Amino acid sequence: MKIQINTEKNIVMLSFVIVFCSLFKSCVAPPDYSDGLLENLPAVVNEEDFFSLSIFGNDFNDSLEWELEMSLLESDILLTTFVIKDLNILSSDSSSLIMTMDLGDTIFNAIILNDMVFTSKDSIKLIGIPKNISLYGDNFTGRLEYQLIKNPSL
Repeated sequence: MKIQINTEKNIVMLSFVIVFCSLFKSCVAPPDYSDGLLENLPAVVNEEDFFSLSIFGNDFNDSLEWELEMSLLESDILLTTFVIKDLNILSSDSSSLIMTMDLGDTIFNAIILNDMVFTSKDSIKLIGIPKNISLYGDNFTGRLEYQLIKNPSL
């Protein structure tokens, strides 16, 4: 019995395997965070009936502002959830989250001092129509979750 070896075909196949393996050997996967958030990179969803801000901060120092895309009427109700957890604060830290109206009047001002869970259900007629959300991070280390949900009048 005589076995024929096609060396040209084997060389091509071996070259393909070597190139394929070397490409994937040098790839580096992103960090595996359990909540899907990257450190110090805010995740924002800004839509007509919903606003969400999430951040996993590690000495986060930045001032960011978002103009709300929510279309609110005076007859609407605004559902708010604000959660701070795993906070590691120094005496000099002064991070805050602020919601303002069109002309800059403050509707909501949360100075971040400790872990907390805050929820509210507010009439737009009473608080006014929010326009902007601002996050001021001063060495913020922890997790922040903030959601606004439009609940139209029935």
